[in-house]
Amino acid sequence: MTIEVRREIATPAVKADSAPTAPTKARAGGAAWYAVGFLTVAASLSTIDRQVLALMIGPIKRDFAISDSEIGLLGGLAFTLLYTTFNLPAAWVADQRSRRMVISGAMLFWSAMTATCGLTHRFITLFLARMGVGLGEAALGPAAYSMMSDLFPRRTLPIAIGLFSAAPFIGVGVANVVGGSVVQHFETGPPVVLPILGVVKSWQILFLGLGLPGVALAILGRLTLKEPARRGRVAGDDHTPLTFRQIVRFFAARRAFLGLMFTAYVALSIQGWGLFFWIVECLVREHGMARGQAGLIYGTMAFSLGLAGSVVSGRVASGLLRRGDADSTMRLVLYAVLALGPLAIVMPLVPRPWMIFALLAPITFLMGWPGGLGTTALQFIVPNELKGRVVALYLLVVNFISLTLGPLLGGLISDRLFAGKSLGGSLSLMAAVDYPVAAICLVFCLRPFRQAITQAAAWDAP
Repeated sequence: MTIEVRREIATPAVKADSAPTAPTKARAGGAAWYAVGFLTVAASLSTIDRQVLALMIGPIKRDFAISDSEIGLLGGLAFTLLYTTFNLPAAWVADQRSRRMVISGAMLFWSAMTATCGLTHRFITLFLARMGVGLGEAALGPAAYSMMSDLFPRRTLPIAIGLFSAAPFIGVGVANVVGGSVVQHFETGPPVVLPILGVVKSWQILFLGLGLPGVALAILGRLTLKEPARRGRVAGDDHTPLTFRQIVRFFAARRAFLGLMFTAYVALSIQGWGLFFWIVECLVREHGMARGQAGLIYGTMAFSLGLAGSVVSGRVASGLLRRGDADSTMRLVLYAVLALGPLAIVMPLVPRPWMIFALLAPITFLMGWPGGLGTTALQFIVPNELKGRVVALYLLVVNFISLTLGPLLGGLISDRLFAGKSLGGSLSLMAAVDYPVAAICLVFCLRPFRQAITQAAAWDAP
């Protein structure tokens, strides 16, 4: 086995723009597409559970008497501490055991912790409950991407992962449309008294209500999802795990691509999560919009255009892969980033809400491109034994930095540079740094990406 792994790492470059020619699974069946639909709903719910805090910034700041920076900590660091810590252990389990069971158990736990957020009365207890949400959600991504890579052939995998990667936009959309209206309704209505709990705040009601759908979905997944057979194993079918030395050698041989790609995605994700977290609050504070109205408009936009961007980019990448353009996934990300930069810098600074929404439309559509294309690219260059762990490594590096800094930087820049008076200026300044960094890294990662694809031809099974 050791000799086999060394040989695939050292495989000389052949035709750089050709896809691997291993046997191809003919097509994905109904069970595969059901799994993608279920996983997309699960991931959307996880996004709602982590992102709904952005709809409650005003009420929570009032009830806890905290600053934008502290709100940024609740939105970022509180979630990422355990989320990133447990990504790799959860991925190791997903690479060895039933991914269906991992996903169902994780959903049950994070949903319970979301409801627990609604029982808190102090900053520190809400911080701890948010840590629990992150712990539960750590297992979903590695298990889901690994499962989809075994359910779909190479040519349709970008479409499947593109749909799954639309979950952040679906979740943000639903959170804004429903959450904004719920908070506004209970903020303006009479106090709500629940048995045992007594008087509850608007944001507590929302957290409590969000815990229930996840429990039901976890049970449904346990009963209806099917565990697919694992394909594309370096070690063959004897289930012998790779040694730590072999894993280190594998990643070291691809360090150029992984380093550049991860850096690009850190920058993109910082900007994306910063926008998701602060844009509605920006519209409320600086343009006088009602929270429910801002949430409804932006939520509808995020749901429809973000989903469209993810699906369209997956279909375009799938068509280019059929044509033999093996690096099309990362090239499409580069094109989207080049278009995003100028739009994202200008958007927060325009003087009217309708101008912001007009610019947010193409921004949201293009923001739907990188997520699915990037994780699809990762699945193309790793054997089955590492599919969960490479996603976990990606989530560990990218999500820890971006989910921590995205919400936090928006608040810090607002507090320190603009005295809390220009969230728009904060988002614009972040875009002026994040998108150029991402574009430069993507340009230089294309060649090592093609080399990694060629090396994968030794063991890859589409």
